[in-house]
Amino acid sequence: MLRLSEKPLEWIKFTVVIGLAMNGVLGLIWWKGSLPGAVCFIAAGMTLGAIATAAVHPQWFRRFYRGGMTVSFQIGQILGMILLTLFFFLLVTPMGLMLRLLGKDLLRLKRTPEENTYWQKAKDSREFNHMF
Repeated sequence: MLRLSEKPLEWIKFTVVIGLAMNGVLGLIWWKGSLPGAVCFIAAGMTLGAIATAAVHPQWFRRFYRGGMTVSFQIGQILGMILLTLFFFLLVTPMGLMLRLLGKDLLRLKRTPEENTYWQKAKDSREFNHMF
């Protein structure tokens, strides 16, 4: 569950970060020449105005903070699930199949016929710095 901070400083910080990110994107758009410079400069000025307004009246940006944090949390959950799925199917599964084809038993789960238990004796070490 997402717990959001109800502190005005957090609302200001969120607005500043989003505003600076928007200005960075606007700078790239202006540099590439995709939009006229006047449009980019007006949008950048409006963004800086929003940052200044957030510093003076942070309560106006509470809903912006809550909406933005909720959306970014959900996007993070979805991306995390996608990346973990890719990691599993592209790295872990092929490695497991390769180890199985090579006959490796890293967890020592196969029992030989002469063994009647999975128990293994612990290492007898008296050095407390290197117990494992």
